Amino acid sequence: MMNEYMFIYEGGDKNWFETATPEEIKTVMGQWGAWFQQLEASGHLRNPGAPLGPGGAIVSRNGSGIKTDTALPEVKELIGGYSIVAANSLEEAVKLAQGSPHLNDRVPATVVIRPVIQV
Repeated sequence: MMNEYMFIYEGGDKNWFETATPEEIKTVMGQWGAWFQQLEASGHLRNPGAPLGPGGAIVSRNGSGIKTDTALPEVKELIGGYSIVAANSLEEAVKLAQGSPHLNDRVPATVVIRPVIQV
């Protein structure tokens, strides 16, 4: 049985959707679609996830929330999205992540891989 891993897409250009041309968006979305199809065909894709917006909130134990309209200052890198994949090992998950279109971005970007714990 394969383990599940969350791919967290860090970095990238937070203004890309606003600055990219329609042709660039179509090309990049096509690359993501092809990569997800490849993962699905090989039995590795569990959930393609979704892109994440730059705003958000941080809620602490005392219940207060810090709401912002830009990237959260406490977060060092932009978190652009996530996916859930299945792999036999962390090493295999790393190999799968190396094919991510996120790593083809114009600016520095990484894929953080975290195991999903089944409870």
